[in-house]
This record gives sequence, C-alpha cells and structure tokens, in this order.
Amino acid sequence: DMLLDEKGRLFGKISIVDIGVLLLIAVLIGGVYFKFFMVDKDQNAAKFDTIEYKVLVEEVRQQSVDAIEIGADIYDVKTNSPMGSITDVEVLPATDQLTKADGTMVIAEKPERFNVLITIRVPGIETKYGFRANGRLDINRESQQVMDTRMIEMVAKIVDVKNLSKAQQ
Repeated sequence: DMLLDEKGRLFGKISIVDIGVLLLIAVLIGGVYFKFFMVDKDQNAAKFDTIEYKVLVEEVRQQSVDAIEIGADIYDVKTNSPMGSITDVEVLPATDQLTKADGTMVIAEKPERFNVLITIRVPGIETKYGFRANGRLDINRESQQVMDTRMIEMVAKIVDVKNLSKAQQ
C-alpha cells in the first residue's frame, strides 16, 4: 500500500502536478492579498519628497502657449504615468541665430514662436542616480520627455530638477 500509484497519483486520487498547481495558486493569492491589503498605503506616500522640475518647450505657437495651464496635471505620453502638475508657466520669445550679410552673428526673435518654461511639482524620490516622479519615472536634466495634459502634447527638455523637501529642511 504505497502513497503514490503507478500513474503518480497520491492515494490513487490526486496527481502531484495538481497539488503543485494548487500550492502555486495559494501562494499567488496570498501575495496579492499581502500587497494590496496588508501593506500600509500611507507608508509609501510618506516617503515621497516634493520634486520640482522645469521643462523647456521650444518654438511653439500662441495656441500651444494658451493650452499650457497652471494647475493642469501632466503625464508621460508613453506610459500615461502622472508626472505632476504645472505650478508656473513662463513665456519667452523664441530666438534663432542669424548670420547677417556682413558675416556677423545676431540673435533674432522668431515671429509668432515662443519658448515656454514650465515649472512642475510631483511627489517623488531622489536617488544617487537622479530623481523619479512618483518613484517610477526618471526626471533627469537635459533629457527629453514627451508629455501631455488634457489640452496639449509637447516635447519638453528637462532643464532643472530639485528636491524641495530637502531645500526646506
């Protein structure tokens, strides 16, 4: 009288594979329960600092400038992850280097084009490698970021990042 019969079943009724599958399902259910119900949700939020960063959107038309609103939530286009909300918008004339007939270089304003410096605040973390919005998306100086609000999609260059929580301490 063996525990396993010739077909690999326990007591001639349950297959070892079935037991393995049931154990795996039990572990997965336990993991999901632990992740969503046992871990304190406020614990993560408390660890986030306030990250403030500035992005430059270059050579846009007036209607694009008008679509960039203070208070608007902004998202990463690729992942649709939140990247914070706009706290300030500074509009500057777009300029270009031109060479005059005598060979001198001048900076000239481009008609009907603007550069927009947008200040954004987001809960995030600072690591030794840089900053991460909501602990997920990298915010690094000089990097390009395709972002959108409900009004506009834009390609922005991150020009400045700082940890406001550290600045206030």
